[in-house]
Amino acid sequence: MSTSLQGILNMSQQSIANNQAALNVVSNNISNMNTTGYSKQNVSFSSLPAYGSYNYCSSVGSLQIGHGAQLEAINRNRAQWLDNYFREQYTEYGYYGQIGSMTNNIESIMNNELSSTGLQQKLSDFFSASQSLTTDPTNNAYRIAFAEAAEDVANMLNDMSSKLTYMREQAVGTIGDPDSFSKSQIKMSVDELNNKLAQLAEINTEISKSTAGGSSNNDLLDKRDVLLDEISQMMPLTITSNTNGTVNVHLGNTVLVQGGEQKAQLNAVQTTDENNPVAIQLVDMEGNVRKQDVSDRLTSGSIKAILDSGADGELSYKSVLDELDRIAKAFAQEVNNIQTGTADGTIPYCIDENGQLTQATEPIFVAEGGGDFTAANIKINDAILKDPKLIATARGDANMDPNAVGNTSNLERFNQLETLKIPDLSNSAVPGAGQTLSSFITGLVADIGSKIQTINEASEAQQAVATQAEEQRNSYTGVDLNQELSDLIKFQRSYEASARVFNTAAELMEIITQLGA
Repeated sequence: MSTSLQGILNMSQQSIANNQAALNVVSNNISNMNTTGYSKQNVSFSSLPAYGSYNYCSSVGSLQIGHGAQLEAINRNRAQWLDNYFREQYTEYGYYGQIGSMTNNIESIMNNELSSTGLQQKLSDFFSASQSLTTDPTNNAYRIAFAEAAEDVANMLNDMSSKLTYMREQAVGTIGDPDSFSKSQIKMSVDELNNKLAQLAEINTEISKSTAGGSSNNDLLDKRDVLLDEISQMMPLTITSNTNGTVNVHLGNTVLVQGGEQKAQLNAVQTTDENNPVAIQLVDMEGNVRKQDVSDRLTSGSIKAILDSGADGELSYKSVLDELDRIAKAFAQEVNNIQTGTADGTIPYCIDENGQLTQATEPIFVAEGGGDFTAANIKINDAILKDPKLIATARGDANMDPNAVGNTSNLERFNQLETLKIPDLSNSAVPGAGQTLSSFITGLVADIGSKIQTINEASEAQQAVATQAEEQRNSYTGVDLNQELSDLIKFQRSYEASARVFNTAAELMEIITQLGA
C-alpha cells in the first residue's frame, strides 16, 4: 500500500472500528460486573505489518511505514493457577459445609435429648420412682409410677434412635430398602454430579466448534469454569487443558471427561455392610462397571462428607446410634437381671393378686422383634404395664416368707443401679473398668461436643481459606469499575482522535478533488 490520503483514511477507519470494539468490551464488562462467574474481558491489539515506501526527499531510498493496528483478540482475565488453588480449597469447603449439617443435627439431639434435660433426666426419674417404691413396695401408685418411668426411658431412647436413623436414611438410605436409597442424598448428589459432567462435555463440544471458527467464545468459557467450580465442590478433581480450548476432568488417574466426550461416570449403590452402606462405582458410558468402589478416591468434597455421615467413623449418625445402643442394651440387661435374675442363688419376688410374694418371671424390658437390645427396639413389657404388681420388690432364698411383702431387697438393687459401674459401658481408655449410666452419658455428650467443636473450627478455618482464595481470584478475574472508567476514557479519546484524523484526511481529499476539477 503506498503512502496516500486513502491509506490514512483506511488506517483511521480501522482505528475507529478497533476503539468501537474496545468500548463495546468496556460496556459489556460494566454490564456484567455483578454477574456470577463472569470474567473481565480486555481487548488485545497488534500492529499490522509495515509496508515499504520510496522516499524521493531522502537519501534513504525506501522507508517502512506503519500500516495501522488490528484487533487481535478479546481475552478473559483468567489465571489457571488461581482457578486450581480456589478449586482445591473449594473441595475442602464442600466437605466441611456438608459434614457441618450432619454435626448440627447430632448437636441438636445431643443438646435436647441426650443432655441433663433429656435422657439423663428420664433415668433420674426412674431411680426416683424406684426410691419412692422402696418406701412402700405395696403401694400400687408407686408401682405404676415405676413402670411408667421405665417406659419413659425406653421411649426416649426410641425417639433419639428414630431421629438419628431418619437422618441417616436421608443421607445414605436404609440397607435393604431400595426406595429409601433412591431418594437419599448420596444417590441424588452422585446423579447431580454425573449431570454436571455431561453438561461439561456438551460445553466442551461447543467451545471446540467456536475455536475451530477462529475465536473462543468467552461466555462459554465462563459457563464452563462455573461448572468446574460446582464439580470441585462435590469431589476432588484434576483438570488438564487441550489445544482447542477444551478441558479434561480426572478423578485420580481416571478420565471422566475428555474434551467433548464423557468417558465415565459414578454410580452410587447400596451394600449390605452397616458400617459402609454405600459404594461408589466407576461405570463407563456403556454401563460396564470398571471399578466396584472408588470411594477411597473421594478424599474430600460434599459427596465424601455424605458417605462419612452414614458410615462408621469417629463421628457419624452410625457412631452415635451405636453408643445409644450400648446405653439401651446395658440398661435393659441390668434392669432385667435385677427383675428376674437368679445367678447369685437368690430369687426375686413380686406380689401376687393375693398379696403374697411369688417369684418374678416377667422382665421389665423386651426387645421388640427379638435379638439384642438396641435404642430402637427397647420396649416396656406390656405385662408389666398392665399389672405393675409383677415388678419384683423383694429378694431372698427359696424359703422366703410369702407374707414378707415389706421386703425391699430387690428394690435396693434397682436403687444401686444408679451408681453401679456397668462393664458393658467401659471407657475405651480403661477397658473393662465400666462406668455408671450417668457418667457414660456425660462422657458421651462431652466427647461428641468436643468432636463437633473440632469440626466446626476446621470448617470455619477452611471457609476463611476458601473465601480468601475466592477473593484473590475475583481481584484478578472480576470487573474493577475504576479500571473500566479509565479504559472508557482512554478508548473514547482514541476514538475521537481517530475520527479527527479520518475527517482531516477526507477534507484534504475533497480539496484535491476540487483542485483537479
